[in-house]
Amino acid sequence: MPEARLTRRLAALKGSGSRVETTRPALDLAGWRRHSDFLYTRRLEFPGQAPRVPPAVFDGEVDSVEDLLFFDTETTGLSGGAGTLVFLVGVAWCEGTDLEVEQFFLSDFPGEPEFLAAVKERFADRGAYVSFNGRTFDSPLLRGRFSLARIPFEIGRQIDLLHPARRLWRGLTGDCSLKTLEEKVLGVRRGIDIPGSEIPEVYFQFLRTGRPGMLPVVFDHNLTDVTSLARMWDAIGGLLSGDIGAAPADLRALGRELLRRGDPRGVEVLLEAFRQGDAEAGLRLGLHHKRGGAWNEAVAVWERLVVETRSLAAAVELAKYHEHRRRDPFAALERVEVVLSWSLPLDARARGELAKRRRRLERKCSRRRVSLP
Repeated sequence: MPEARLTRRLAALKGSGSRVETTRPALDLAGWRRHSDFLYTRRLEFPGQAPRVPPAVFDGEVDSVEDLLFFDTETTGLSGGAGTLVFLVGVAWCEGTDLEVEQFFLSDFPGEPEFLAAVKERFADRGAYVSFNGRTFDSPLLRGRFSLARIPFEIGRQIDLLHPARRLWRGLTGDCSLKTLEEKVLGVRRGIDIPGSEIPEVYFQFLRTGRPGMLPVVFDHNLTDVTSLARMWDAIGGLLSGDIGAAPADLRALGRELLRRGDPRGVEVLLEAFRQGDAEAGLRLGLHHKRGGAWNEAVAVWERLVVETRSLAAAVELAKYHEHRRRDPFAALERVEVVLSWSLPLDARARGELAKRRRRLERKCSRRRVSLP
């Protein structure tokens, strides 16, 4: 919510008879500890649920999962900006095999400096900070609030799971929201929940009335977000470590991600996807071999694609290979003629490019015939 809108919201609260007080009676929040008029915290423990995958899978500069801090925020708006307030922060860390979670709740605006100071203390001295879209949303908002409060603060090394999650699972889930990934990848089923878009109004309703209302649902929403980060860490890390059974896997996407990270195991993963009938995985595999100069392997993949799937892209790659690598325009022209004989429903651009390639190869073949003794 932009700053001007937040100012208007505060004015509306005052005009409606509600007050932004400097003191407030204690809230009846089961499981929460009150530290001051406006700061509450809740601590929970999840035995045996600490992530197991070492950070080296993601980041070679972090040694242990105990050096990680998982975090998520709830705010008064989803668009960011200086007028957006962070009123709930959830963090999780590992202690042995257990996952520890702590939440910080700001019950009114005057308590923000104390709220931020408590959050800063928990954020101190971690090797990396793990989030889901935190690099774009949560971290800038936190930095902005600390800056406005004139409290020195800087989040260190960050690992944002949104980006590898998208690359690995977008083909399986389409929508890569955290809730969708929980349901379709992690096997998490939330109970009573609230859409993130409705959370700001729940907080403002609480400020107007002083009654918790739906706040407990918001607290549990944030708790599930944070614990899901730990589960997602192991799901992504397990796949990247070579454990195909760690989570539902799109083998083509996994193979591409492994190769993007310089892991040669991606070749075998793409090959397995190709064996299972994924033609696009075959094309990716052929392109990888081509880039690495492994021409025999690349040609073998393209030949199989042409025979089994009538792949236009593979046929064109073979034509290019014979024309430019083998210097054999006759073999290249044969490949183009085979494609044209398929009568594929090509668009104008593809058909034009094939026709241009055919004419060029015919000229080359004609010159080669003339030069023959």
